[in-house]
Amino acid sequence: MEENKDDFGFGENIPDTEQTEKQFSIEDDADTLEPFVDQDEHREINADDPADIARWAQEFQLSEQDLKDAIVLNGNSVKQIKKYLSV
Repeated sequence: MEENKDDFGFGENIPDTEQTEKQFSIEDDADTLEPFVDQDEHREINADDPADIARWAQEFQLSEQDLKDAIVLNGNSVKQIKKYLSV
């Protein structure tokens, strides 16, 4: 019986994992990545405050009425509105 035979019976050799890792090393870039923390995602939009509506309408680049409609459909959570608008 052949070594490194795959489960499908094709008889293809499977490369040695350790040898492949040495030949094609992968750099770890975890130390260079900065976490993205969006503090606004946990906020709620105050639909009764014209200033808050204006701010978020500008942020999402839509009219105040469109934002109010999105709030009616999805609630006033910034996270839900972003998801609805696919921002």
